[in-house]
Amino acid sequence: MKIIVNESDLTYEGLSDFHRKITELIDKTEIDLLLDFHKISMTLDSSTIGELMKFHSLMKAKHLTLRLINVNKLTRTVFRLNKLDSILAFEDSIPS
Repeated sequence: MKIIVNESDLTYEGLSDFHRKITELIDKTEIDLLLDFHKISMTLDSSTIGELMKFHSLMKAKHLTLRLINVNKLTRTVFRLNKLDSILAFEDSIPS
């Protein structure tokens, strides 16, 4: 299942709604989840990274994979420097 992430999802005001939406999807899904970051031009803050790690843990508990696609270069660098790229699954792009 592919979910397009919008910049408003990752703001202070939008993060709790985004968390609720993704957590509900994870609870219901039996397939891998793709979070598509092609609309995100900013880097991610620690709160957002923490949410992604929670989503990863929830998916892993169901023996499923959370994959992040179309993540910009700066954000990928942040993940790599924090060694989170070895935990989360990244892909460059997935056709629609």
